[in-house]
Formats: sequence, C-alpha cells, structure tokens
Amino acid sequence: MHLLRTETVFLDEGAAAIDLGQTPADILFLSFSDSDLAGLASAWREGGALYPDLRAANIGQLLHHYSVDLYVEKMAPKARFVLVRLLGGLDYWRYGVEELAKAARAHGFEFAIVPGDHRADARLDAASTLGKAELERLHAYFQCGGRENFAQCLNYIGSRLDRALPWAEPAPMRAAALFDDACRTAPDEAPRALIVAYRSIVIADDTAPLIALADALNERGFAVTCVGVSSLKDPSAVAELAPLLDDLAPDVILNTTSFSGREDGGACVLDRANAPVFQAVLSTTRRAQWEAASRGLSAVDLAMNVVLPELDGRIVTRAISFKAPAPDDADFARIIHQPEPDRIAFVADLASAWVQLRRLEPPQRRVACILSDYPHKGGQAGYAVGLDTPASVAAIAQALQAQGYDIGEIDAASLMQRLTHG
Repeated sequence: MHLLRTETVFLDEGAAAIDLGQTPADILFLSFSDSDLAGLASAWREGGALYPDLRAANIGQLLHHYSVDLYVEKMAPKARFVLVRLLGGLDYWRYGVEELAKAARAHGFEFAIVPGDHRADARLDAASTLGKAELERLHAYFQCGGRENFAQCLNYIGSRLDRALPWAEPAPMRAAALFDDACRTAPDEAPRALIVAYRSIVIADDTAPLIALADALNERGFAVTCVGVSSLKDPSAVAELAPLLDDLAPDVILNTTSFSGREDGGACVLDRANAPVFQAVLSTTRRAQWEAASRGLSAVDLAMNVVLPELDGRIVTRAISFKAPAPDDADFARIIHQPEPDRIAFVADLASAWVQLRRLEPPQRRVACILSDYPHKGGQAGYAVGLDTPASVAAIAQALQAQGYDIGEIDAASLMQRLTHG
C-alpha cells in the first residue's frame, strides 16, 4: 500500500491572482466540478437563443482573494442571476461566497449557492437570496444530473429572468448506463473488457480518454463494454451494474472511478466478476504539473486513485489523461481530459498480458513472491512490522498449491535460512 505523509494544505495556498478575462453576462455559474460546468454549458448551447447569456468558471481558478475581487468587480454589476455549486461547504470558498453575497445585495441580482454533494448547509442558504424551496430545486437538478435536468435548470432560471420558458421539476436518471461511444464489438471468442467511468463525465461529454482506451483495447482483440455509474457505492448503481457483470463475465475490468468502492459489508460490486481490476487514472491536474512534480501525481490524485483503490485490491496502472483547457471555451473556462496515447497503450498492453496469463493453466504460469530486504541491517531480510513473514509465505504457498500450482515444498521454519544463506 502507498501511504501519504501527513500534510496540511489550504486551498488558496500558492494560488495565483488571475483575471479570467470573461465578459459580463446575465447568468453566471461557478463550480469546482468541470463536469457541472461542461454539462450546463452544453445545455445552454443546445438551447440557443432561448436562454439569456451565460458565463461559467471553475472556482479553482478563483481561490486567490484578488482573483475574486477582479471577478466580482467586472461581472457582478451586470449579472441578473448567479448560481454557485460549492463542493465541501462554506469554508472551502468563504471569501468568494461572502463577496458575492454582498454584491447580490448591492446590485440586486439573484444569488443561489447550493452544496456540491447531498449534504445540506444552512450557511449557504443564509448567503443566498432565494428561498429554501428554490434552492432545493436547483440543488436537485445537479444531484439528479443529465442533459435534461441541466436544460430544465436553465429553463427555470430563464423563467425567473422574464423568459417565457416552461420548466419541469428535477427527474432522477439511471445510476448506471452503457456509454455506447466507447463500446466495441469483436468475435465471440475474443476477450471481454469492461471500462467503468463516472456518469458525470459521460453527461459532460468529456469522454476522449474512454474512447481512446476502448480503441486501444479493441486493436488488441478485445470486445469492449463501457458503463457510466454515479458511484460504485451508490446502491442504485450497484443494483444495475451487478447483472451486467454477471451477463458480460469480463476477462478484465478497467476502472476510472476514484476512491474505494467497498460497501459496508466489505465487498465491492466489481469483485463479483472474479476478474483483475485495473485502476486507470484520469488525473485532476495538468500534464506540466505532473512532469514537474518529483512524485508525479498530486497528493489528491494519489489518495483518490492509488491509496484508496488499492484497498479494493485494484492493480494501479498509469495516468491515462491530464486536464487541459478546451480550445474554444473562453467564456466557459472549460477544462477537459486530454488523453495520453502512449500511456493508454501501456494500459491496454497490460490488460492483454493479464488475459493471456489468465488463460494459461496454473502449472504453465510462473509466479514470483518478492520479499523486502535490508542488507545493511542484520535480521532485516523479509522484515515487516507486525507480520510473521515466513508463516505468511508458507500460507500463500499452500493456497497456490490448492489452486494447482506446482511450487514444491515451502517450510516456514527453514525459509529464512534458505533465503539468507542461499
């Protein structure tokens, strides 16, 4: 397991003061989530002239107090409706909330700030100018997700800005559904791969890495199925994903969702496939940051995509994409996943190699058990705090023998003697 050293980092620590350079608009939308921003922007484009002008920006670009001041000074006087979806609560962007709340009272625009997760926050309600029922409706549009809910959210906001737009209440969408653009066919005898992704990036049309990974797997002979899920811990998603796993019986699973997927009982729904699960990382940082960092992935990416998934027994692979600005989205400051072809090829090759290994009979496989060694300290060969290494190796050997592996006799009592003296 990879363990992160303890660090205390504030969100605005080291943040640069920048001017987003956006022009004022009737509706302003701010969120930490690029999926939120992309989803609402896509719905706005599809609606065309139906809606008032919209500008969207990631709160991560407005962490410095001076950046907030520039944004509020330029955008607030001409705004008519400002919507903020804030992940983590008030303390994650207190200065921005307070300044927008003051500007709303000063300039008379409607201000709605809703949580970025399922938890209500009375402090956000107090900063808003809308009533509780209106805030809950706006919150639910994002919690339910999907193109239709984003469109209805814009319809509702437009109706408050003197546009004759009919709107509907938020409607839940499926917690798990196939993403057809990243599904690939192959002959019946071909190995089967399942790609698991967050439903949110499918909704936001931020799927270039998924499509590139599906293509790479298909080029190596795989039939590929891709599914978008709300979360591997969402009971609704689990209920829909379980029969898919049973019917598909994938040879390998490539998971791009973050965190651990273990439920309260200790199992993850992906376990039921009895197949190796590879963790492919959709990095939350830009490539330049990754290249410059001595540890590669950021602390956040390491926690979400390495440390916690390893608790589920996943095989960590590579970051297959990094964030980059969309070239034609200045007014929406959209940041998207940019696929890395060589790293995607590595993951596809790894998956193919595991399938070849899986299709060999146990006696044909070569298995190595690697122990730690500290040659400069006596008695440290195979040392592990709190563990009986020889007994553990013997137990593993017995389990392998029960599965048909021919590895000879392993005696815990003499193992260390044989290792240290040849």
